[in-house]
Amino acid sequence: GKHTTMAMDPPGSTTTTTHINNPSNSSSRRRNRCNKWENYLFVAMLLQSVALIVLFEKVQGNARAKKLKHEQEFQATNNDHDNTNDDPKDGQTKTIITGGVEDQQLPFTFSACLMIKDNNILLPEWLAYHYTVLPLRRLIVGVDPLSHTDPKPILNAYGSIGMNISVWTNDSYWVDGREAHEKKDFQITNETDHEALRYRYKYRQKVFYKSCLQHLHDEMRTWTLLVDTDEYLAFNYYDEQEGPPTWCKKNVTCAKDYLKSIEDGTHLRTKLDRSPAATVAEHIDKHVDEQFDNVDKPCIIFGRYLFVSKDSSSSGREIQRGVDPDFNATLFHTFRYRHRSSLSSFQLGKPIVDVSRYDGRDLNNIHRPLGGMCTGGNAYVHNAAMSFRVHHYIGSWETFRQPGFDARGKDMFDKRNNVRDLVVDNTTPRYSPSGDSTWLTQFAKLVGKEKALELTQKMRIREELEMDEVITEMGKGAQLHDWDKLNKKPGK
Repeated sequence: GKHTTMAMDPPGSTTTTTHINNPSNSSSRRRNRCNKWENYLFVAMLLQSVALIVLFEKVQGNARAKKLKHEQEFQATNNDHDNTNDDPKDGQTKTIITGGVEDQQLPFTFSACLMIKDNNILLPEWLAYHYTVLPLRRLIVGVDPLSHTDPKPILNAYGSIGMNISVWTNDSYWVDGREAHEKKDFQITNETDHEALRYRYKYRQKVFYKSCLQHLHDEMRTWTLLVDTDEYLAFNYYDEQEGPPTWCKKNVTCAKDYLKSIEDGTHLRTKLDRSPAATVAEHIDKHVDEQFDNVDKPCIIFGRYLFVSKDSSSSGREIQRGVDPDFNATLFHTFRYRHRSSLSSFQLGKPIVDVSRYDGRDLNNIHRPLGGMCTGGNAYVHNAAMSFRVHHYIGSWETFRQPGFDARGKDMFDKRNNVRDLVVDNTTPRYSPSGDSTWLTQFAKLVGKEKALELTQKMRIREELEMDEVITEMGKGAQLHDWDKLNKKPGK
């Protein structure tokens, strides 16, 4: 640009003295001043750029350090958790982290938020399955204060294979609401009615999941599973007996077009990997399902289907097929029970949430937690358009029952099992078309057969024996409250 003779030299600069009436000297002086200003501005801009780079690296370094610190803090061995003095105090959390299986070949790993109350019998299979299929490596567990059993020994054992697990006790995440049952100090007595306990449970769900999602967001995690211990995220492989998509109804052309997309391999469900090592994360990373790339919808709802308490085969051969003979397949819900409701008869769905995009909002409910940020218009899902679905197992009465106050009870167990038009699920849990591999096959490869036996079957047997002892003791009057009265439903 143009420079005037009134321009001043930068501080500290020197100028050669010349006669002011000499035009050539005046022009030279102006050029010198311009050059010096340009050099000065260049140096200033260079320093500014260096400062910005240093600041950026510092911010990135702090973020990496924060994440590394979180991954390393609270480290504990199995012996640490055998010490009863090591339990968290009121309002505190406990995190269990140990080394384990390497995940270097995985595009990313999953997180999960899990509420638990006396579900220890179900927990080993749930952990092993999702460790393998998702793969699940980060878990936050909210333990109901009314629990009669302790899940920490089980969770601690899974820490040995590389899971980062936080256990939240004593309602440390609680935020008081307006209603009496929404207060943390709400006292349960023999006069507390069933409805108040049910509403308190639903409120606990909302405050726990909100706190959990925010915590995982701060850890810079991504996809997070929100299901219960009797629910499993499964590959939504196409099943020839499933019939036309729900949105086609009686539209024959619509149904034919969908079937053609399956047969010619263009539909996203045909892209699902059936190999024993297939994971949900790897499918998402292929970017064949656009729902996972929609930045405005970080919450994806999957259809949920009920599996009833009917054994797959009276002989047991069908249950055991594809399972190592050292494992008793009848001790695994995902093998023992194959009879489910039709894919056109679904329950309210369950979600996964990309917590990196969670904005801290209050949650609506567990079925559609982020409202308009979730896929679809409600919690009912057109399953034929999805890559995954949720399997909901009623299980046996021994795994369904709970000690103390049970909002479900035997009546609910029998009612849930009264499902018409049952079909046999022929797609899960097998991955390979030949049926010689299951998720358990892959889990044993990941952690070793003996470790897999200890973490699943043996642990399940021990927990079932412990539950029998707890229920027996409660039958002798060892409970703190008159639970029979609390279990009495209104109008009975």
